[in-house]
Amino acid sequence: MVTNTTRRKFLTVTGGAAMVLLAGCLGDDDDDDDDDDDDDDVDGFEIEPGTTIVLDGYSSHWEGVEPTDIEGEESPTLILLEGEEYEMEWINADNVMHNLEIRDDGGQAVDNLVTEDIQDEGDRSDPLQFTASTEMVEYICAYHGAQRGDIVVE
Repeated sequence: MVTNTTRRKFLTVTGGAAMVLLAGCLGDDDDDDDDDDDDDDVDGFEIEPGTTIVLDGYSSHWEGVEPTDIEGEESPTLILLEGEEYEMEWINADNVMHNLEIRDDGGQAVDNLVTEDIQDEGDRSDPLQFTASTEMVEYICAYHGAQRGDIVVE
């Protein structure tokens, strides 16, 4: 009887270990093939050249209005094509002073891309017309540091 109990335990333990090893081997084989391809993938919204991007300005964030892909999205990441033309404007949504700046990775406005300050709710900025360049990394309100979104230029 002692022999059966020991043998039964041995088979149970080794069978369980074999299942764990087998599950580990079957797990995520496909992911290894795509690792190199996904390094440059960015979560965000690809914006067609020539598009006017419209945002609502809140002191806590920007909210997408146009194009429809970004509608309702909080501080959407905008994916732009290098060398292509775009427009960007915003609407004051909370009766607090705002502006919009397109900045580089050093925190400086790129090519003086800064809108006028607007405080009255419902007022709309003049559009910023620009050619996308790789130095553009974010759009931000100078008055509210949390009110920012990423720009990726490909």
